[in-house]
Amino acid sequence: MTDSILAVREDPSIKRHEIANRLTQVERRLLTYLSKNQTLIACCGNIGAGKSSLVKLLAYSTGMNALFELPDDGFEDHIANNPSLFPLLATAKHSAKRTLGRYYGAINDFIAVQAKAKAGSAAWTAAKKNLEHAALDIQHAYLDLRKMQLQAAPHLQASTCIDGSPLADRYAFCEVLHRDMDVPYLTADALDVIDARLQDEFRSLARPGLVIVLKSPVDYLLQNIRERQRDEEQAGDDDIPEGLSRLVHALNGRYDSFVANMRATGWYRGPVLEIDVSEIDFVSNVRHLIAVYEGIEALLVPKEFRA
Repeated sequence: MTDSILAVREDPSIKRHEIANRLTQVERRLLTYLSKNQTLIACCGNIGAGKSSLVKLLAYSTGMNALFELPDDGFEDHIANNPSLFPLLATAKHSAKRTLGRYYGAINDFIAVQAKAKAGSAAWTAAKKNLEHAALDIQHAYLDLRKMQLQAAPHLQASTCIDGSPLADRYAFCEVLHRDMDVPYLTADALDVIDARLQDEFRSLARPGLVIVLKSPVDYLLQNIRERQRDEEQAGDDDIPEGLSRLVHALNGRYDSFVANMRATGWYRGPVLEIDVSEIDFVSNVRHLIAVYEGIEALLVPKEFRA
């Protein structure tokens, strides 16, 4: 299955009375295979695409461990028979969340200063420096969490699905922050620091056996972000901060080239499942969830195992 890319498509031929059997059969096959063949699945995508929702469904349907990015209610890690890991991962997640809040604050402060101060002025320069520090800090915080998760995964029972990836951090988020904003939020020197950490600390860590990439038009993502109402993503009046909106728009283009960049750099050459979440609503449409699970099975599970 190396280099395979599969886009999820609904099977319109499934009749209503067939849904329960079709769903439970593919869940059973995945549960059996993933319990016997330790596999790491990374779920990547833009902010608001539904990564954590898919990881939850996968974990509780197929017996996988689930590791999440944020410590919000409903996003708890699910780790079978390894309770000692919870405090360590929780500490790293809370640190990332605090750093994320400071990062969003630095973006919004810089945008406010841009509106009233000239580029290169003392106020502009101070706000820009603060933003650069915050942009590097958030990358370090997430790399610390990703490293801990990837170190733990091989020692967990059964298979593991992870919300996010250091590869997405580098080849989507970092690219946007360095190249796609009105001014670079992440400097060239900071990008070199991130690349050095990846080379030194991540080359020897577990790699995914499958990468799932969630994609969507920006309007759909922004609506999801508004509806979930995370504190760090709110600007009042049911709107989201301008800095976050800019980031979501820019990230969407980077995810179009994300897989090609992973391939070109040699970080990942395995199978990829692509899901357009504006068309495949795996959260509330059972037929769509079946299509996702069968796509995972097609890329991961050998045909002789399915027989």
